[in-house]
Amino acid sequence: MPEGATPSGRRKNSYVLLLLLGFSQVAWTQRGGERVFEFVNLPTSARATALGGSQIAAPTNDYGLVGGNPAMLNIDMDNSFIFQHNFHFAGIDNGYAGYARYIPGIKSMVHGGVHYLNYGTFTAADDMGNVQGEFKAKDISIQAGISRVLNERMTGGITIQYVQSTLETYTSSGLLFDAGMTYKSEDGFNHYALVLRGTGFQFSGYYDGDEKGKMPVDLQFGFSKRLQHVPFRLSILAHDLNRWDLRYKSPLDEQSSIDFGGEAPKEQSDFSQGVENFFKHLTFGGEFLIGKKEGLMLRLGYNYQHHQELSVVNLRSLAGFSAGVGVNVKSFIIDYGFEVYHQAGSTKHLGLRVNLNDLKRKKIVD
Repeated sequence: MPEGATPSGRRKNSYVLLLLLGFSQVAWTQRGGERVFEFVNLPTSARATALGGSQIAAPTNDYGLVGGNPAMLNIDMDNSFIFQHNFHFAGIDNGYAGYARYIPGIKSMVHGGVHYLNYGTFTAADDMGNVQGEFKAKDISIQAGISRVLNERMTGGITIQYVQSTLETYTSSGLLFDAGMTYKSEDGFNHYALVLRGTGFQFSGYYDGDEKGKMPVDLQFGFSKRLQHVPFRLSILAHDLNRWDLRYKSPLDEQSSIDFGGEAPKEQSDFSQGVENFFKHLTFGGEFLIGKKEGLMLRLGYNYQHHQELSVVNLRSLAGFSAGVGVNVKSFIIDYGFEVYHQAGSTKHLGLRVNLNDLKRKKIVD
């Protein structure tokens, strides 16, 4: 904080800044502020955004999906480079850039990348509200990972992330690990995945005396099915299986003490609450894959939790719905995805994928 601010003022501001971490992930769990480094769960691919936020089971050549499941890294991504950028609200944005390569000596795929989140510029003020300048807040994750084919149906992978969060003059760092496995059916149309994300530890807190935060641990199960006679792939993701109760109780839902003579709304039964909580763990996605080489890809997604918790009461809302498109232009693949967060608008995710091996082949043919 600027000079002249008292220690108590600095600490109060640090608490406010920590809430920004929760905001970065509000559409994912709506339980912001409970865990540190939650930005690592933001989508690293425009394709994932279009499919509801994540895709961890379907086999593709999209290196951007590796951010959701390290086991998605496969030989079709050899010599691939990607750059993805997601535009949020109020000057907030995040993105991912990375490179993947096959190493014959160890018969494995390796990759390295950077995942970043910029919260924008904020006004700095003292305890009395006197403006003393501006400051910025940002998070960054430097990643390295490896995957290997275990047998003809299974692939395993792991990613290590060094994470650093900077909120004005307050800095925290940590080390996180993601691990995943994929399995494909004998006919190759069904795929399954099990992923454990966000385990690890925090090296240092944001200030002296700051208690170590909880890690953004997320146990996920994914299913994907490619229809045999229709160019369509269905995906279902079950997230936060390690935290069953995802219900968010808003203070606004509490009844007022003023009685106007109307009938009080009935509380949900235990069964209804259980069903609602069950669907809050699920994300649905679908892709139409058009053309022999999938030159055009149309995508749709729906996240029930987003819809329930980000909709405005008594107003129709598309919150939780997402869509996007992918276009294969020669050796380049351009992806676009958006998700509706609120009546105010949606986030917009752009991505570029390039396979350098394809570029070399094209030059030889030419």
